[in-house]
Amino acid sequence: MFKRIFLLGLSLFFSHWVCSADKPNVLLVLLDDMGYGDIGANGAQSISTPNIDALAASGANFSNFYASANVCTPSRAGLLTGLYPIRTGLAHGVVEAKGDDRGLPKDIENIAKLLKREDYVTKMVGKWHLGNFPKYHPLDYGFDEFYGVPFSNDMAGFTIYDGRQAISGDVDQALLSKSFTDQAIDFIEQKRDKPFFLFLSHSMPHIPLFASEKFKGRSQAGLYGDVIEELDWNMGRLIKALKQQGLYENTLIIFTSDNGPFFEGSVAGLKGGKGSSYDGGFRVPLIVSWPNKLSSAKRIDSVSMNIDILPTVADAVGLDKAADFDGLSLLPILNGQDPQREYLYFFNNEDVIAVRSQRWKYLIQTYYRTSIGDFSKFGQLPGFKSPYDLLFDMQAPTGERYSLADRFPQVLERHRAELTAAGQKFDSLRTRPKAKTFPQ
Repeated sequence: MFKRIFLLGLSLFFSHWVCSADKPNVLLVLLDDMGYGDIGANGAQSISTPNIDALAASGANFSNFYASANVCTPSRAGLLTGLYPIRTGLAHGVVEAKGDDRGLPKDIENIAKLLKREDYVTKMVGKWHLGNFPKYHPLDYGFDEFYGVPFSNDMAGFTIYDGRQAISGDVDQALLSKSFTDQAIDFIEQKRDKPFFLFLSHSMPHIPLFASEKFKGRSQAGLYGDVIEELDWNMGRLIKALKQQGLYENTLIIFTSDNGPFFEGSVAGLKGGKGSSYDGGFRVPLIVSWPNKLSSAKRIDSVSMNIDILPTVADAVGLDKAADFDGLSLLPILNGQDPQREYLYFFNNEDVIAVRSQRWKYLIQTYYRTSIGDFSKFGQLPGFKSPYDLLFDMQAPTGERYSLADRFPQVLERHRAELTAAGQKFDSLRTRPKAKTFPQ
């Protein structure tokens, strides 16, 4: 009898070990304000990014991937939850360092909590910016460990935390990219025997910019380029650590940015930048590597968004996607299937201001802080007989430079109706009155 119980227990243990061993590790690397065109894989010439480019050359590089917001707090909320940020109450602006009581709701699913239930060990390193400490701390959201900063590096009180404890002294920001990567590598080495989720959320290249002495003056793109090249070097260190621990082949690596670049940086010929409703504000790099599953380089042109990351991770570890996520798993697309999504929505704060299909983008406002107006209401102005419709063919070389609304009236009507319906759908989730626009 004892022998049978022992063998049964051994069998269950072995089955659990095999199952855990088959689960991929997940490494999510998020940069702050890096442009779509700031890596060689997307056309950068003045900045050298060999490690990121090598990842793209052996994995998948997405050419139409978007952040879920054009500024950081709502984009990060969308990334971690798989939801449009308005569903989390964090769609408006960013969480300020003082006097702002907003934070990511703790009852909403996120990647860390999901993987924690699947017996993953979890750590976040770097910038949080989803609510101020101590009320909204990463350790309350499924992360076993945290080492990083609560918000952006230009905010008063910028301090490094180890767990819940603030580390005293001034922050030497020139050392942040390396020290964050050091923490990530230590975690990989310590947790190599269990499946892990590591979220490395760099503070750079958000301004103010800092590079270590080793990288100052190294690039052909000023200090901004130096910062990117140091981030690339640290990406190489991460990949090397995974390979040294024998974990690289079964690690799902996801590399992206929280929104487009601000005063510097490249949008690779797109229009706009951080805060803008044009593609330069929303379109960001996405590189996905998983050698066990993705054996050759792929360029993915399907339209997707960072709300797709959580469903993708869930799919990768064998979980069914819950119906209440806005995002969709990218694994079918990576495996050659046609995209299932028809439309993506873009928000300025809590307003739906653009809708994107695979070919077209329809836009009615241009900037999240101030705007010259709501183009859909320009028909009220003297001299205008109809709204000023901006319908762009995103597959054409001209992109968002010239509207083709008068050439494709049926396409215009379909996208206009979709934007109107989306606005009505999300209006009930607003946390503040609708902003006034011109004309009123």
